[in-house]
Amino acid sequence: MGRTGRIGSAVTGFAAVLALAGCAQPGQLGQPAPTPAPAAAPDTAVAAPAGPQVVGRGVVDVPLRFRTPANADYAVRTLDLDPGEALGWETHPGTELTLLDAGQVAVQEGGACAPRVLAPGQVAVVGEGVAHVVRNTGTEPARLVVTTFLAQGVPEATPVPPACPEEPAPTG
Repeated sequence: MGRTGRIGSAVTGFAAVLALAGCAQPGQLGQPAPTPAPAAAPDTAVAAPAGPQVVGRGVVDVPLRFRTPANADYAVRTLDLDPGEALGWETHPGTELTLLDAGQVAVQEGGACAPRVLAPGQVAVVGEGVAHVVRNTGTEPARLVVTTFLAQGVPEATPVPPACPEEPAPTG
């Protein structure tokens, strides 16, 4: 093989190497290795619980019997009270069920002025036309879940004068 043949073979071999290098995958035959992708952040989302969640469960300490003379409007709402905050004396044209979700409240009703203190999960039932007040007596915010079954077309609540003497302020 002459000098031209050797040069031709070398050129052909070199061309083959270049061709193979062009087909090489990253990290092979001098191709730069891939930069690893940043690790995905772990999925920290908490899956929503399936089905309805119970906010509270307990025993109502009075027999329940309520009815409405006609269709009634109902509402379920949450209400937050800061420590020491009170809703004010009022009556409703229907029945109110107040479940304490967090904190501590006292419920006073006209005719039975001794306050009932509720702990989380307990409920107060206030009948139609009963004057009452709900007061946060704890040191933390209180969260109430209030359900009302009220006569249609009338105000939800009517403010009334206090039906019981004010509780004395704590001393100390």
